[in-house]
Formats: sequence, structure tokens, C-alpha cells
Amino acid sequence: QSTCSIILTNNPRNLLLIAEGQLGDLLLLTPALRAMKTTFSSATISVLVFDRRGRPPTWSNLAPAEIIIDRATSGASSALVKNPNVDELFTINRAALAKLYGLAKAEAEFTILRFVRRKKFDTVICTWPEDRFTICAFASGAKARVGQEGQALDWLLTLKVNTRVGSRGVLEYYCDLVRALGAAVTSNRTEFIIPESSRRWADEFLRTCGLDRSQKLIAIHPDATGDYKIWPPERYAALVDKLQTDANVRVILFRGVEDEHAVNDIRRVVRTKLTEADPGHDIENFAALLQRCALCVSNDSGPRHLAAAIGTPSLAFLRQFHDRQWKVYPEDDDHATLQGKEKCPVCPPNTCLDKVPNWERFGSYCLRMISVDEAFARISEILSYSEGLRSSR
Repeated sequence: QSTCSIILTNNPRNLLLIAEGQLGDLLLLTPALRAMKTTFSSATISVLVFDRRGRPPTWSNLAPAEIIIDRATSGASSALVKNPNVDELFTINRAALAKLYGLAKAEAEFTILRFVRRKKFDTVICTWPEDRFTICAFASGAKARVGQEGQALDWLLTLKVNTRVGSRGVLEYYCDLVRALGAAVTSNRTEFIIPESSRRWADEFLRTCGLDRSQKLIAIHPDATGDYKIWPPERYAALVDKLQTDANVRVILFRGVEDEHAVNDIRRVVRTKLTEADPGHDIENFAALLQRCALCVSNDSGPRHLAAAIGTPSLAFLRQFHDRQWKVYPEDDDHATLQGKEKCPVCPPNTCLDKVPNWERFGSYCLRMISVDEAFARISEILSYSEGLRSSR
């Protein structure tokens, strides 16, 4: 359980949340943002995102002034562009920042601190226990600086919240931080806004591919931020073939932005017809097409959280002991997970070291405990449940 003291002496008027730039992190932040906007309706709420998955830089745009991008429309940050509870959105291009060295790197870091200082925030929330976030909060000059108690630089904070990701899960962790300011969290429902233009794009994609809503469309997204988090591609291929033995089931394979290797491996061994979608950096188009599907099957990655935010059922392959942070939804036929249950031959008890077997590229030992038959059986249960709901209406 988390504990915190609540400060109510002054309501925040100009509030900043410093956030991780992964799609899942930003979507899981949306209930906290909604609670802040509902509780402090007259406050300006800004989010500063350290985006890990934005467009990669070229050597011509590595000037420190270009590190900060106002109102980003690509990468994970676009998950919040149309969010009604965000008044201002700023993005740090982490890929560009990583390319800088020496004085250029120092100048870019100071550019970020000066930028935050000029905005004159009265309240800053560090949504992750990172030294950089805490330093930014301190440099902002804000009188209220909120973050996790016990982190390395927590002496720079004015309000330390006794909460931990490992015990609370990421979604509740974020909510704990805003509760410390007195925000009333009445719902942990995540949200993502799909524009009409993206819905039209999705309909045109399905028409071009000869697909329609009378079919059971299953989205498969095999990408993840690390190869150890990816269920083996040959198993994805076998799952695609097994699912498509039903003439009314069609699988749409979504290609990830960063890594084509898993998709290439699936292409090489899949036997049935493969329909591929490549929304690229456009998360809105991705979401619109995903909403047309009966189910999203993925690793423990952003698409799983995007599916939850738009109301598409999901099945995610999780490593054995990472549910403590990321198994953030009630386990049911809307948000299902599969995890290996056997004892790992290489990791200590109750610990996952993310080890991939020798001579293999993808999938930690515990992910490889999940069989194709097990995945197929769980998908069949979810689809049957969804059909039962539709027929009862």
C-alpha cells in the first residue's frame, strides 16, 4: 500500500508532469491526468515527455535548441496530443540527445533546464524515480515538487510519496503521485482519442485488403523494446496459421517502427496468407485499425495498452515476474495475459533476469514456456466470450 501526506494549502495553477516517453507509460498516465484536470479544473496542465521512440535525428538537426519539440505529432508523445486533460505537451527528443557529446551535450541539458525554468511552474510531478526528472523539477523553481520517496535524489523533492512500482503497478503508482496533491482518482480507465480521419484510413485499409467487419480480425503485434520481451517469431507464425484455419478469421500483422527482424522471421515461415499493416509513427491510424479488430495479441508492449485504451480485448505474453509492474488490468477476457509457470533453469527464484537461450535471438526462457497451443486455446476462449456478449445484446 502507498502512504502520503496531502498538501492543500495552495491549489496548483501551473502544473507539470515529467514523463517517460514509451507508449504504454503515457497511456497509463491518462487516469492521473484526468484526475488532476477534474480536481484542479482551472489549472494549466503540461506534460514534458522524454520520448524514446520518436523519429531518429539527422546530423543536421542536432543543435541543442532542436532537442525540445513543442506539440509533438509523432512518436509515443502523440498519444497525448488530443488528450483533453493536457493543455500543453512538450517533447524531449531522447534519440537526438543521445547523439550529443561533450559541450554540445551539456548545452542541450542546460537548454532543457532553462526551458523548464522559464515556464514558471508552481508544481512539478516526477512520474518516475529518475535522477534527471528530479533535477528538472528542482531546476524549475516550483515550490511543490512531487516524487517517489527513497529515490537517490529525493532530498530535492518537497513532497515524497511512499509508493513503489513493484508493489503497486505502474497505473496505480501514477495515481498515487497525484493523490498526494489531493487529486481525486475516481476511475483508472485509460483513454486515447481517435480522430475521424484515422477511422476513414482504417476503413480504406480494410477495403483495400478485402477485409470487412463480418470477419474476425485479430491484430498481432510482435515488436517490443527488447528482443528478450518478444515471444519467438516462429511461434507467432504457427499461431497465425492455426488461427487462419478458420475461414472467417483473418490476422493482421502490425509492423513495429523500430525492429523489422521479428516480422521478417514470421514472413519466412508462415504458410497462410499474411495481411500486413504499417502505420509507422502514426499512432492514431494504428489505434483506428486496432479498434476494428476483435482482439490484439502482443508482447508486453505499448499496443497492449493502446488496445485497452480504445476498448479492444487483448492478450499479452508477459515474462514470469514482470506482472508486478505491468499486469495493471483485471485478469479477464478483455485484458488477458499468459506467463510461463515452470521453474526457470537459469534465473534465481522469484526473479527474471531476461535471459535468452544461447543461439536464440528472441524470447527469454520464461516466455518460451508459453506454447502455441496454450495461446490458441486462450484466444478461442476470448473470442467465444465476445461472441456471447454480442448475441446477448
